[in-house]
Amino acid sequence: MIDCEKDSNTRMIVLSDLSRVLLFPKDKNYLEGLNELHKKLLAEKGAGYPAFEYFELNQELLDYYESLRDSHTFAVFTTDIIQDHPDIRNALKKVFVRIFSARELGVVKNDPFAYQLIASLLKVAPFACIYIDDQENNVNAAKEAGMHAFVYRSNPVLIQQIKAVLVR
Repeated sequence: MIDCEKDSNTRMIVLSDLSRVLLFPKDKNYLEGLNELHKKLLAEKGAGYPAFEYFELNQELLDYYESLRDSHTFAVFTTDIIQDHPDIRNALKKVFVRIFSARELGVVKNDPFAYQLIASLLKVAPFACIYIDDQENNVNAAKEAGMHAFVYRSNPVLIQQIKAVLVR
């Protein structure tokens, strides 16, 4: 568990979606959900399939997050199970202190309660969190919960949005 209470005036939580923010399909023509592709690969190739033959990390964004780890805390809020693949989990644990799954928490990402719950689990107020997702309805739910929230469009745009919140 993270203890952000002692330094909550300056330390922000950056809560990031996984699919199509931090993780993308290698096949740029693949438009379906990444969890669906992961489940298909699990069924066809087994649990030890090489994830990074099919998926790629958003290394630029991960590097940016890692550059801020001394002053801010990073967590993931994803929908289902892809983060449980050992290759993906090992890559994420270098930057993120927690990975939350909507499925495991019994919530849906388009409900403001999900974001209030995560803030509570992280022991911070929602306004101390920045949430990033590629789905506008999830971003709207996070905003309703009181978080700063942005739709992921590109790394340069997102990095500017995050910097604008962090310098307040």
